Amino acid sequence: MTDQERPINPLSAYLSKNPIEKAREGLDSLRENWAKHSIEPFPVPLALPDPALPRGEWFPEPQWMSGYDAFQLFQLQSEPHNQNKALARICAVISDQIDRDTRGLNFVLGRLPPRHILLEPFVLGSNQWFRALHVLLTLRDAEGIEGFEMFVSDMQDWINPYDSLRLRSYDVIENALTLDWYWRDLSLPEAKQDPIWSFPKAMAWIGTRDYLALARMGTFYQPDDEMEPVVDNGVNKHNTAALGWLHTMMSYSHCKCGALKEHGIRSFQHCTCISVAWEELVHFNGGLTNETPELVFGMQEGWLSMTWPDGADKLRFLRRDILDRWPLLVSDVEREMATGPSTVGAEKECRDWLYSAFAADPEMIRTKKSFQTEALTHFGNRLSVRGFLRVWDSIANTVGRSTPGRKS
Repeated sequence: MTDQERPINPLSAYLSKNPIEKAREGLDSLRENWAKHSIEPFPVPLALPDPALPRGEWFPEPQWMSGYDAFQLFQLQSEPHNQNKALARICAVISDQIDRDTRGLNFVLGRLPPRHILLEPFVLGSNQWFRALHVLLTLRDAEGIEGFEMFVSDMQDWINPYDSLRLRSYDVIENALTLDWYWRDLSLPEAKQDPIWSFPKAMAWIGTRDYLALARMGTFYQPDDEMEPVVDNGVNKHNTAALGWLHTMMSYSHCKCGALKEHGIRSFQHCTCISVAWEELVHFNGGLTNETPELVFGMQEGWLSMTWPDGADKLRFLRRDILDRWPLLVSDVEREMATGPSTVGAEKECRDWLYSAFAADPEMIRTKKSFQTEALTHFGNRLSVRGFLRVWDSIANTVGRSTPGRKS
């Protein structure tokens, strides 16, 4: 078979293209898809800040979060110095919103963002513009695009210190609690059945007592390039993202240090629960030794770094030992309600109760879990977990609350 007769491998053909060609191909695909389905961009939500108002009163908390706070939160879940990923997550929050028809756009601009020649075909600052920017930011070799690094720097300046972006807090936090890395396919049964836990999994359990969080932690991954060192200057940079996610999960779903109650949407900047979990694990393991890694909690650097001395990969714990010391936390109410049936009357009353509870939480800060726990306590043994979930699923979508199909 000659070279001319040999079939072309689509993946090889794509990889052989330069960054500009890859970028244009991705952007053209977006435009063609939107044109095919007659999808127009939503109007740009440009709302200039009132100079007579204090800075914090321009689309204020808790319903709205500044673009810079969102950037810091997502940077926690990125490798050190990886600004592209944090910006890409902001673009995803804006462009992937599914309830804009019922709740309105979830972002507001104080002024238009900077321009880039590849994005000129898209309406500057629209939801489609941010989706196109997401394509560029997630391109593996985007640094090869001329002028793109300067554009990313301009985007950061636009977000802060110029403070030109507001995002709906609920959507930012929901995205921050969602995983997007390699071990997302690990199953819950595997996590429960694994008799040997690495120290990150043990720390995740101590801080959350949540099997789902344990499954999501999985096993820390190694660099794609076999020649790249696992550790650089004592820091395993590939796994700081996992620690950042774990810190986020504790800050918004399992906070016990009071940061969530005191600081609200900025809980991630103040919560110390991950440090406490680490301290408890070190104490359980007999104290700091040369083989026990040291967790460096440095928010001022923009991420959580984990030093990784020799032997850290071999640090393991028996599941039984960890569960004996930190057993599963199940409240008496949840334990009783999980097995008993609901009454029809209780579910009808729960429906009315939920509507009232939603009205008392207009910023949608409360989680589904908190509503469930309160409902089970309020209705006692007349309402089961399944009964509550039936009620939730039947009305949540009508008021813009999370439903089973919401998360990808």
